[in-house]
Amino acid sequence: MIKQLPLLLLLLCLSGSIHAQEGADADIDTNQAASAKKPHQDLLFVDLTLDYLLNLPSEVKQQWYGRGVNVGLVYDHPFTDNGSFSGAIGFSFASHNYYLNALVNRFDSAETNYSEFKVVGDTILAKGKISVNYVDVPLELRFRGKENDKGLRWKFAVGGKVGYLVNVHEKIIDDQGIKIKTYNYPNVTELRYGLTARAGYGAIMVSAFYSLTPFFEPSNSLNNQNSFSVGVSIVPF
Repeated sequence: MIKQLPLLLLLLCLSGSIHAQEGADADIDTNQAASAKKPHQDLLFVDLTLDYLLNLPSEVKQQWYGRGVNVGLVYDHPFTDNGSFSGAIGFSFASHNYYLNALVNRFDSAETNYSEFKVVGDTILAKGKISVNYVDVPLELRFRGKENDKGLRWKFAVGGKVGYLVNVHEKIIDDQGIKIKTYNYPNVTELRYGLTARAGYGAIMVSAFYSLTPFFEPSNSLNNQNSFSVGVSIVPF
């Protein structure tokens, strides 16, 4: 029995070494899996917004429920391994609707064609809105907090976007319920740009957009109205 003692000790040492190696391999596999895990990249967003025109003439009133939607698909590039800081660029489509007690009035002055919002009588306009659609290129810097056990985190983004006008029309309903749509609005700004911000937790965020360009081209309007949108942003993945 005494002669077999060295052999038993050798077997115990080998067994301990094997278990230690297995534990180390498990730790390496776990670390590799953690490092290979892709951060939540927020590739798709859907903004449901309330849209407003700022600096309207005092006699022009707008309803609070101007509804809009903005849908975007972007590429997110992480600057850090855990995705806490990244940049994103892509394409989006925005539809803005403004409900006013006024119509767009076009007139000529000093060989220049101008567009302004003008209040009209109730016999002409019972309800009215002007709608604009833009295709945009959004650009964002994104900041993310630490994920919890469910993979959720606080998220913040700031940036801007540049867009091109693809459609504009005005819809009115008179006091007899007759609906009229018109599409000839050459003085609405074609190329717009503005600032964006987004903040939230998980897949639900609050978003905002402020246009740095006026609603009408500056050379074709006596009063500059900028647009502002605020709403809820849904970011499913």
